[in-house]
Amino acid sequence: MAKLKDFTKIRLGMAFKSAIKDLGEQGIVSLIQAKDILPEGLDSNLSPPIVNPESDPSNHIISKGEILIRLRGPVFSSIVFDEDYYAVTTNQVAVISCDRSKVNPHYLNWYLNSKHGKRFFESKNEGSNINKISSKVLGEMEMTLPNLEAQQKIANIQSNWFQQRAIYQQLISTGDMMNQGICDAIYTSKNK
Repeated sequence: MAKLKDFTKIRLGMAFKSAIKDLGEQGIVSLIQAKDILPEGLDSNLSPPIVNPESDPSNHIISKGEILIRLRGPVFSSIVFDEDYYAVTTNQVAVISCDRSKVNPHYLNWYLNSKHGKRFFESKNEGSNINKISSKVLGEMEMTLPNLEAQQKIANIQSNWFQQRAIYQQLISTGDMMNQGICDAIYTSKNK
């Protein structure tokens, strides 16, 4: 068993003292907030606010392939950041950089969102009303790491499932609209 801190570097996002306001073109960096982090990834329609942090954000820029994990509930979900824009996150989110010679970030993301990760978070929850976990406790998470080939297989299966799931959700949404349209057409024609 290895601890998460043995094959990753964990840091917190930036502290924001004032309310977060989208400054548009006057801002300098996009902000990924804890609420944006879902087990399926970032919402494809997400348009994160562009902010001008109180302190220099250069040491807080999120790199492609880094994992973002919510440190406050209701759920401790994580994503692999794969976007093509400069972004930072808040200090309610941990940013995890993986030693890729030991762990595949997509595998680790799967693990963090899996029943194994959830079991750990439930056992270490520090909050009474709002679930929370510290980055120090996160670093103590123990896990067995399969070889990189097995990690890649799990990452591929997870990626494939998310793609299928997005298609299913689109089919359901389209079906809902068609159903509503057909029923409305019948309803309005019967009332004439």
